[in-house]
Parts: sequence; C-alpha cells; structure tokens
Amino acid sequence: GLNAWLNIAKTNNVICIADEVMTGFYRTGTFFASLQMETQPDIMCLSKGLTGGVLPMSLTICNKKIYHAFWSDDKMKTFFHGHSFTGNPVGCAAALASLDLLEKQETQDSINRIIKSHEVFSKELEQSNKVENVRQIGTVIAFDVINDGEAGYFNKNRDALYKAFLEKNVLLRPLGNVVYILAPYSITKEELNTVYQVIRSVVL
Repeated sequence: GLNAWLNIAKTNNVICIADEVMTGFYRTGTFFASLQMETQPDIMCLSKGLTGGVLPMSLTICNKKIYHAFWSDDKMKTFFHGHSFTGNPVGCAAALASLDLLEKQETQDSINRIIKSHEVFSKELEQSNKVENVRQIGTVIAFDVINDGEAGYFNKNRDALYKAFLEKNVLLRPLGNVVYILAPYSITKEELNTVYQVIRSVVL
C-alpha cells in the first residue's frame, strides 16, 4: 500500500510531503496521520488545527535533511520564502493556547468519546441500504449516499443534502454524495447525537 510507495520514493531520493492540514492534531487518532506510516515524510504542511480555526495560521515543517540543505552563509542557497503574516504574534498566541488545550486530559477524553461514538454510528450506517462505503478513522467519519447520479465529489445531490441538513439546524458540507462528520472536539454528547439523528432523518 502507501508504505510501499513511500519506501520506493525514499529509496530513489524523492522528497515526500504530507498534507496534515485536515488530518493533523489527533483527527485520525494520532497526533499526525503520518505517524501511522512506517515511513515518515520529509516535509509536513499544517494549518487549521494549529489555532483551532480561531485565526489563520500555517506551518511548513521539514526534517533535518531538508533544513540543512538551506543552512549556509551563502545567500545563493537561501530559501527565500515568506509572506505578510509570517510569525503573526496574535496567530502564534492563539496557536500556543490551542495546543495547550489540545493536550489537556479533558480534550483527550472528548476525542476518545467522539471516536467511540462514531464507531457505533458506523455500524448503524453499514446496515442501511441508503448508503455505502462507510469509513471511519479517528474523529472522522464519512459515507456515500446512494442515488442515481455519478458517485463522487461532483454529484449533484450535494446541494439538496446541504439544504436538508441546514434546515434541521445542522451544518454539514457534503462533497457531492459524500457526507462526512468532522466535529469539533468541544462537541457534547447531545450535540453529536443530534447530528446523527439529522443524518438519519435526511438520509436513512
């Protein structure tokens, strides 16, 4: 699988980049999704989870091999990169506060509660003849709504699903006929059950 492809890339000195913008910060059960791989990336992209979505901030981090490739007094080897908001102090303060909250036992307990709740709901979804391809990893759960349109992100059923969820006061953003739940870690048990119930009433 993916480990094999990464090993081939590394063997041939191909730089591997992991986009952890959505999957980082325990979304898939580990601090970074790539930690579940045998081979680690050379570069990692981080964003939303840094500040908990409160303020925009992103990081591109790399291993020592990449870092030392640009470590030189020779300006010709400098990696000239930066943008207007690099090191924004308010964004950095929000990131530090968010990371502190992330490591609290209360947050870790909430993450585990969401994972277990999704596992139960996944089994329910798998029994339905209205959906297929149910998948769950960590706090992310997704499934495909069966309909006459072409499967995938460009399925036209997206607008009808989005509207039906919103009319029941739940904000979900289907990608075509793919419905996914990416709940905040602060969601309560009751709120998460409301999301499940709305999906039941709209889809199942």
